[in-house]
Amino acid sequence: MNNKPFIIAAPLAGYTNLGYRRFLKTFGVDLTVSEMISDFALIYHNKETLNMVKTSLDERPVALQLFGGSKETLLKGLEVLQEVATYDYLDLNFGCPVNKVFKNNAGSAFLKKERRDELFETVQAIVNLSKVPVSAKIRLGINEDNINVVETCKILEKAGVSLITIHGRTKAQLYAGKANYDYIKLAKEAVKVKIIANGDIDSLSKAIEVLNYTKADGIALGRGILGNPYLITQIKRYYEDGTILKDPTLKEQLEYLKQHYSLLKETKNVDRAIIEMRGIAPHYLKRFTNIKKYKVKLSMIKNEDELMSIIDEILFDESIKTII
Repeated sequence: MNNKPFIIAAPLAGYTNLGYRRFLKTFGVDLTVSEMISDFALIYHNKETLNMVKTSLDERPVALQLFGGSKETLLKGLEVLQEVATYDYLDLNFGCPVNKVFKNNAGSAFLKKERRDELFETVQAIVNLSKVPVSAKIRLGINEDNINVVETCKILEKAGVSLITIHGRTKAQLYAGKANYDYIKLAKEAVKVKIIANGDIDSLSKAIEVLNYTKADGIALGRGILGNPYLITQIKRYYEDGTILKDPTLKEQLEYLKQHYSLLKETKNVDRAIIEMRGIAPHYLKRFTNIKKYKVKLSMIKNEDELMSIIDEILFDESIKTII
Protein backbone atom coordinates (compact mmCIF):
# COMPACT_ATOMS: atom_id res chain seq x y z
CA MET A 1 0.00 0.00 0.00
CA ASN A 2 1.12 3.55 -0.75
CA ASN A 3 1.15 6.25 1.88
CA LYS A 4 -2.26 7.85 2.21
CA PRO A 5 -3.02 9.54 -1.12
CA PHE A 6 -4.32 13.10 -1.30
CA ILE A 7 -7.86 12.91 -2.70
CA ILE A 8 -9.30 15.84 -4.63
CA ALA A 9 -12.87 16.29 -5.82
CA ALA A 10 -12.14 17.43 -9.37
CA PRO A 11 -14.16 20.33 -10.76
CA LEU A 12 -17.07 19.51 -13.06
CA ALA A 13 -18.81 22.34 -14.87
CA GLY A 14 -22.43 22.51 -13.80
CA TYR A 15 -21.95 20.23 -10.80
CA THR A 16 -19.28 21.29 -8.30
CA ASN A 17 -21.21 24.15 -6.75
CA LEU A 18 -21.13 24.93 -3.04
CA GLY A 19 -23.86 22.42 -2.14
CA TYR A 20 -22.17 19.56 -3.98
CA ARG A 21 -18.75 20.39 -2.52
CA ARG A 22 -20.18 20.42 1.02
CA PHE A 23 -21.85 17.09 0.31
CA LEU A 24 -18.59 15.49 -0.91
CA LYS A 25 -16.76 16.74 2.17
CA THR A 26 -18.91 14.45 4.33
CA PHE A 27 -17.28 11.46 2.60
CA GLY A 28 -13.76 12.55 3.59
CA VAL A 29 -12.38 14.23 0.47
CA ASP A 30 -9.20 16.19 1.22
CA LEU A 31 -9.80 19.10 -1.12
CA THR A 32 -12.80 20.34 -3.10
CA VAL A 33 -12.40 22.47 -6.22
CA SER A 34 -14.93 24.93 -7.62
CA GLU A 35 -16.24 25.05 -11.15
CA MET A 36 -14.16 27.11 -13.60
CA ILE A 37 -14.28 30.82 -12.81
CA SER A 38 -13.72 33.27 -15.67
CA ASP A 39 -11.19 36.06 -15.18
CA PHE A 40 -13.31 38.42 -17.31
CA ALA A 41 -16.44 37.58 -15.31
CA LEU A 42 -14.58 38.53 -12.14
CA ILE A 43 -13.23 41.73 -13.66
CA TYR A 44 -16.76 42.80 -14.61
CA HIS A 45 -18.19 41.62 -11.27
CA ASN A 46 -20.67 39.28 -12.93
CA LYS A 47 -23.37 38.51 -10.36
CA GLU A 48 -23.60 34.78 -11.13
CA THR A 49 -19.81 34.45 -10.93
CA LEU A 50 -19.69 36.24 -7.58
CA ASN A 51 -22.20 33.66 -6.31
CA MET A 52 -20.00 30.86 -7.69
CA VAL A 53 -16.99 31.93 -5.58
CA LYS A 54 -18.84 31.67 -2.28
CA THR A 55 -17.40 29.05 0.06
CA SER A 56 -18.31 27.72 3.51
CA LEU A 57 -16.33 26.73 6.59
CA ASP A 58 -17.51 23.11 6.48
CA GLU A 59 -15.99 22.49 3.04
CA ARG A 60 -12.52 23.80 3.85
CA PRO A 61 -9.95 23.36 2.55
CA VAL A 62 -11.32 24.46 -0.82
CA ALA A 63 -9.72 25.58 -4.07
CA LEU A 64 -11.21 28.12 -6.45
CA GLN A 65 -10.35 27.41 -10.08
CA LEU A 66 -9.50 30.37 -12.30
CA PHE A 67 -9.26 30.38 -16.10
CA GLY A 68 -8.46 33.00 -18.70
CA GLY A 69 -6.48 33.63 -21.87
CA SER A 70 -3.73 36.05 -20.86
CA LYS A 71 -1.45 36.98 -17.98
CA GLU A 72 -2.94 40.47 -17.76
CA THR A 73 -6.57 39.40 -17.44
CA LEU A 74 -5.77 36.49 -15.11
CA LEU A 75 -3.92 38.84 -12.75
CA LYS A 76 -6.78 41.35 -12.82
CA GLY A 77 -9.27 38.56 -12.18
CA LEU A 78 -7.18 37.28 -9.28
CA GLU A 79 -7.10 40.75 -7.71
CA VAL A 80 -10.91 40.75 -7.65
CA LEU A 81 -11.06 37.15 -6.42
CA GLN A 82 -8.82 37.94 -3.49
CA GLU A 83 -11.12 40.79 -2.50
CA VAL A 84 -14.42 38.92 -2.70
CA ALA A 85 -13.69 35.28 -1.79
CA THR A 86 -12.27 33.11 1.00
CA TYR A 87 -10.39 29.99 -0.12
CA ASP A 88 -7.29 27.89 0.58
CA TYR A 89 -5.83 27.14 -2.87
CA LEU A 90 -5.91 28.89 -6.21
CA ASP A 91 -6.20 26.32 -9.00
CA LEU A 92 -5.29 27.39 -12.54
CA ASN A 93 -7.19 25.68 -15.33
CA PHE A 94 -4.82 24.81 -18.17
CA GLY A 95 -6.71 21.65 -19.07
CA CYS A 96 -10.22 22.52 -20.29
CA PRO A 97 -10.52 21.07 -23.82
CA VAL A 98 -13.80 22.73 -24.81
CA ASN A 99 -13.44 24.63 -28.09
CA LYS A 100 -15.17 27.78 -26.81
CA VAL A 101 -12.52 28.07 -24.09
CA PHE A 102 -9.64 26.96 -26.32
CA LYS A 103 -10.48 29.54 -29.02
CA ASN A 104 -10.13 32.29 -26.41
CA ASN A 105 -6.57 31.12 -25.64
CA ALA A 106 -7.67 29.75 -22.26
CA GLY A 107 -7.71 26.26 -20.73
CA SER A 108 -5.64 23.74 -22.66
CA ALA A 109 -4.63 26.43 -25.19
CA PHE A 110 -1.87 27.26 -22.70
CA LEU A 111 -0.34 23.84 -23.47
CA LYS A 112 0.70 24.88 -26.98
CA LYS A 113 4.45 24.48 -27.31
CA GLU A 114 4.85 28.01 -28.66
CA ARG A 115 3.32 29.38 -25.41
CA ARG A 116 5.79 27.74 -23.02
CA ASP A 117 7.51 31.06 -22.13
CA GLU A 118 4.14 32.77 -21.73
CA LEU A 119 2.97 29.91 -19.50
CA PHE A 120 5.99 30.29 -17.23
CA GLU A 121 5.70 34.08 -17.00
CA THR A 122 1.95 33.92 -16.39
CA VAL A 123 2.13 31.32 -13.63
CA GLN A 124 5.12 32.95 -11.94
CA ALA A 125 3.28 36.29 -11.84
CA ILE A 126 0.17 34.64 -10.42
CA VAL A 127 2.18 32.77 -7.77
CA ASN A 128 3.80 36.05 -6.74
CA LEU A 129 0.43 37.80 -6.46
CA SER A 130 -1.55 34.99 -4.84
CA LYS A 131 -2.08 34.99 -1.08
CA VAL A 132 -2.59 31.20 -1.06
CA PRO A 133 -0.71 28.25 -2.63
CA VAL A 134 -1.24 27.86 -6.37
CA SER A 135 -2.01 24.56 -8.12
CA ALA A 136 -2.59 23.80 -11.79
CA LYS A 137 -4.79 21.41 -13.79
CA ILE A 138 -3.35 20.27 -17.13
CA ARG A 139 -3.66 17.63 -19.85
CA LEU A 140 -1.02 15.58 -21.67
CA GLY A 141 -0.82 18.07 -24.52
CA ILE A 142 -2.81 19.32 -27.49
CA ASN A 143 -2.89 16.01 -29.38
CA GLU A 144 -0.99 12.73 -29.76
CA ASP A 145 1.69 14.42 -31.88
CA ASN A 146 2.19 17.18 -29.32
CA ILE A 147 2.38 15.51 -25.93
CA ASN A 148 4.49 17.75 -23.71
CA VAL A 149 3.23 17.02 -20.21
CA VAL A 150 6.69 16.43 -18.69
CA GLU A 151 7.98 19.73 -20.03
CA THR A 152 4.80 21.49 -18.87
CA CYS A 153 5.23 20.10 -15.35
CA LYS A 154 8.83 21.30 -15.25
CA ILE A 155 7.73 24.80 -16.32
CA LEU A 156 4.98 24.88 -13.70
CA GLU A 157 7.33 23.63 -10.99
CA LYS A 158 9.90 26.30 -11.87
CA ALA A 159 7.13 28.92 -11.81
CA GLY A 160 6.28 27.97 -8.23
CA VAL A 161 3.12 25.88 -8.18
CA SER A 162 2.65 23.59 -5.20
CA LEU A 163 0.62 20.86 -6.89
CA ILE A 164 -0.21 19.70 -10.43
CA THR A 165 -3.25 17.63 -11.42
CA ILE A 166 -2.79 15.78 -14.71
CA HIS A 167 -5.77 14.52 -16.69
CA GLY A 168 -4.50 11.57 -18.72
CA ARG A 169 -5.93 12.70 -22.07
CA THR A 170 -4.97 15.25 -24.71
CA LYS A 171 -7.05 18.27 -25.63
CA ALA A 172 -8.04 16.58 -28.91
CA GLN A 173 -9.45 13.54 -27.05
CA LEU A 174 -11.88 15.62 -25.02
CA TYR A 175 -13.35 12.86 -22.79
CA ALA A 176 -13.23 10.02 -25.33
CA GLY A 177 -10.96 7.00 -25.26
CA LYS A 178 -9.03 5.84 -22.22
CA ALA A 179 -6.88 7.95 -19.94
CA ASN A 180 -3.15 7.31 -20.43
CA TYR A 181 -1.30 6.93 -17.15
CA ASP A 182 2.12 6.31 -18.72
CA TYR A 183 2.74 10.04 -19.10
CA ILE A 184 1.54 10.78 -15.57
CA LYS A 185 4.12 8.28 -14.34
CA LEU A 186 6.84 9.98 -16.40
CA ALA A 187 5.84 13.39 -15.08
CA LYS A 188 5.95 12.14 -11.49
CA GLU A 189 9.48 10.83 -12.07
CA ALA A 190 10.61 14.14 -13.64
CA VAL A 191 9.56 16.67 -10.98
CA LYS A 192 9.52 17.07 -7.20
CA VAL A 193 6.23 18.99 -7.00
CA LYS A 194 3.20 16.93 -5.95
CA ILE A 195 1.46 15.18 -8.86
CA ILE A 196 -2.22 14.21 -8.80
CA ALA A 197 -3.51 11.62 -11.29
CA ASN A 198 -6.90 12.20 -12.93
CA GLY A 199 -9.05 10.41 -15.49
CA ASP A 200 -11.29 7.32 -15.49
CA ILE A 201 -10.86 6.54 -11.78
CA ASP A 202 -14.29 5.15 -10.94
CA SER A 203 -13.64 2.31 -8.46
CA LEU A 204 -11.38 1.37 -5.55
CA SER A 205 -9.53 -1.17 -7.71
CA LYS A 206 -8.88 1.47 -10.38
CA ALA A 207 -7.63 3.95 -7.78
CA ILE A 208 -5.21 1.36 -6.38
CA GLU A 209 -4.02 0.45 -9.88
CA VAL A 210 -3.40 4.08 -10.88
CA LEU A 211 -1.65 5.01 -7.65
CA ASN A 212 0.56 1.91 -7.70
CA TYR A 213 1.54 2.45 -11.32
CA THR A 214 2.06 6.20 -11.47
CA LYS A 215 3.36 6.65 -7.89
CA ALA A 216 1.33 9.88 -7.89
CA ASP A 217 0.84 11.71 -4.62
CA GLY A 218 -2.91 11.53 -4.98
CA ILE A 219 -5.90 11.29 -7.29
CA ALA A 220 -8.58 13.68 -8.51
CA LEU A 221 -12.06 12.19 -8.84
CA GLY A 222 -14.60 13.83 -11.14
CA ARG A 223 -17.11 11.83 -13.17
CA GLY A 224 -16.15 8.72 -11.16
CA ILE A 225 -17.83 10.04 -8.01
CA LEU A 226 -20.84 11.60 -9.69
CA GLY A 227 -23.61 9.51 -8.15
CA ASN A 228 -20.93 7.45 -6.40
CA PRO A 229 -19.60 9.69 -3.58
CA TYR A 230 -18.97 6.71 -1.27
CA LEU A 231 -15.98 5.85 -3.47
CA ILE A 232 -14.11 8.60 -1.62
CA THR A 233 -14.72 6.84 1.69
CA GLN A 234 -13.76 3.47 0.21
CA ILE A 235 -10.41 4.80 -1.01
CA LYS A 236 -9.69 6.68 2.23
CA ARG A 237 -10.46 3.64 4.36
CA TYR A 238 -8.37 1.28 2.23
CA TYR A 239 -5.31 3.49 2.58
CA GLU A 240 -5.90 3.90 6.31
CA ASP A 241 -6.05 0.25 7.33
CA GLY A 242 -6.46 -1.97 4.25
CA THR A 243 -10.21 -2.45 4.71
CA ILE A 244 -12.23 -2.95 1.52
CA LEU A 245 -15.67 -1.50 2.14
CA LYS A 246 -18.61 -2.91 0.21
CA ASP A 247 -20.38 -0.80 -2.40
CA PRO A 248 -23.50 0.98 -1.10
CA THR A 249 -26.87 -0.73 -1.29
CA LEU A 250 -29.73 0.75 -3.29
CA LYS A 251 -31.22 2.10 -0.05
CA GLU A 252 -27.93 3.79 0.85
CA GLN A 253 -27.58 5.28 -2.63
CA LEU A 254 -31.07 6.76 -2.41
CA GLU A 255 -30.21 8.24 0.97
CA TYR A 256 -27.09 9.87 -0.51
CA LEU A 257 -29.27 11.23 -3.30
CA LYS A 258 -31.57 12.85 -0.75
CA GLN A 259 -28.62 14.29 1.18
CA HIS A 260 -27.18 15.72 -2.04
CA TYR A 261 -30.50 17.36 -2.87
CA SER A 262 -30.87 18.75 0.65
CA LEU A 263 -27.49 20.50 0.53
CA LEU A 264 -28.15 21.73 -3.00
CA LYS A 265 -31.46 23.17 -1.81
CA GLU A 266 -29.69 25.03 1.01
CA THR A 267 -27.40 26.73 -1.50
CA LYS A 268 -29.94 27.50 -4.22
CA ASN A 269 -33.69 27.98 -4.34
CA VAL A 270 -35.83 24.84 -4.58
CA ASP A 271 -36.74 25.32 -8.24
CA ARG A 272 -33.08 25.65 -9.26
CA ALA A 273 -32.13 22.64 -7.14
CA ILE A 274 -34.82 20.50 -8.80
CA ILE A 275 -33.65 21.51 -12.29
CA GLU A 276 -30.08 20.52 -11.41
CA MET A 277 -31.20 17.23 -9.86
CA ARG A 278 -32.71 16.18 -13.19
CA GLY A 279 -29.18 15.73 -14.50
CA ILE A 280 -27.67 14.47 -11.25
CA ALA A 281 -30.19 12.03 -9.75
CA PRO A 282 -30.00 9.32 -12.48
CA HIS A 283 -26.26 8.89 -11.75
CA TYR A 284 -27.12 7.40 -8.36
CA LEU A 285 -28.72 4.40 -10.11
CA LYS A 286 -25.75 3.39 -12.27
CA ARG A 287 -25.02 0.06 -10.58
CA PHE A 288 -28.52 -1.36 -10.75
CA THR A 289 -30.65 -3.23 -13.31
CA ASN A 290 -34.30 -2.73 -14.28
CA ILE A 291 -33.86 0.93 -13.51
CA LYS A 292 -34.20 2.68 -16.87
CA LYS A 293 -37.78 3.91 -16.38
CA TYR A 294 -36.81 5.54 -13.09
CA LYS A 295 -33.82 7.30 -14.65
CA VAL A 296 -36.20 8.77 -17.22
CA LYS A 297 -38.65 9.83 -14.52
CA LEU A 298 -35.89 11.47 -12.46
CA SER A 299 -34.67 13.38 -15.50
CA MET A 300 -38.13 14.97 -15.80
CA ILE A 301 -38.98 15.85 -12.18
CA LYS A 302 -40.88 19.11 -11.66
CA ASN A 303 -40.85 19.52 -7.87
CA GLU A 304 -39.62 18.10 -4.57
CA ASP A 305 -42.72 15.96 -3.95
CA GLU A 306 -42.21 14.26 -7.29
CA LEU A 307 -38.53 13.59 -6.50
CA MET A 308 -39.36 12.01 -3.13
CA SER A 309 -42.22 10.01 -4.59
CA ILE A 310 -39.97 8.47 -7.26
CA ILE A 311 -37.31 7.68 -4.63
CA ASP A 312 -39.94 5.79 -2.59
CA GLU A 313 -41.13 4.00 -5.71
CA ILE A 314 -37.58 2.82 -6.48
CA LEU A 315 -36.98 1.73 -2.90
CA PHE A 316 -39.93 -0.63 -2.91
CA ASP A 317 -39.47 -2.04 -6.42
CA GLU A 318 -38.30 -5.62 -5.83
CA SER A 319 -37.38 -6.10 -9.51
CA ILE A 320 -34.34 -3.85 -9.15
CA LYS A 321 -31.08 -5.79 -8.72
CA THR A 322 -27.48 -4.83 -8.11
CA ILE A 323 -25.07 -5.36 -11.01
CA ILE A 324 -22.36 -7.75 -9.80
